[in-house]
Amino acid sequence: MDLASNVVLIYTGKVSKEENNPDKYPTGKGKMETAGIIVFACLMSTLSIQLIIEAVRALLTKDHAVDFNLVSFIAIGIAIFTKFLLFIFCQSLRRYPSANILAQDHRNDIILNSFGVTLSILGAKIESWIDPAGGILIALLIFQNWSFTCYENILLIVGKSADNKFLQKLTYIALTHDDRVRQVDTIRAYTSGNHYFVEVDIVLPPDMTLKEAHDIGESLQIKFETLENVDRAFVHLDFESEHKPEHQNFLKKIK
Repeated sequence: MDLASNVVLIYTGKVSKEENNPDKYPTGKGKMETAGIIVFACLMSTLSIQLIIEAVRALLTKDHAVDFNLVSFIAIGIAIFTKFLLFIFCQSLRRYPSANILAQDHRNDIILNSFGVTLSILGAKIESWIDPAGGILIALLIFQNWSFTCYENILLIVGKSADNKFLQKLTYIALTHDDRVRQVDTIRAYTSGNHYFVEVDIVLPPDMTLKEAHDIGESLQIKFETLENVDRAFVHLDFESEHKPEHQNFLKKIK
């Protein structure tokens, strides 16, 4: 399961970075990586559930005798050390979503194996049921962690609004972009995968020529799209702000 989930993550990460065909994927394939993270998190959550099932079975059947020896201890120690090195490596690349998720996976494995060793020792020295009981607790914690990661990334695909701080930054950029920008009527930023789509309505003088208005709007769009976490920007131009909110039919559908 661990190998399969890593293959999914590596594949979707690779596909999302490949050269894009704009006729086939007009907004790019960046969301493929987010989809891969969701699948990865689901697989790891399923693995946690399997651990819980096995631990409960061991408790109910009283088949929880601990067979812990020096060879097992050394093998787990090597695994923990290897996972720690991989965690450090992935942390150094955490600006990439896939690497960040792999770092999270390695961290969870370090915790799982470390507690597993401790619980096995306690189970061998004190009571054998400690090992499966502790395994259930650890698996529940890991399940909660991956479930939250899955939910967070689903929101990224659904289109979650940016926080107020980022919206304020966008508003400031729009207002100070050109002296002829009279007002920022509407501004939105929402996730589309790991980055944002931005929509802004600016108010310009009613007597401005089409060329001047176009140049202001296009240059503002380019400025937004140079921001690291913005994929696309849409700048709408208006001459007043007293009209009814736009896209009324769409707004009715999502109520």
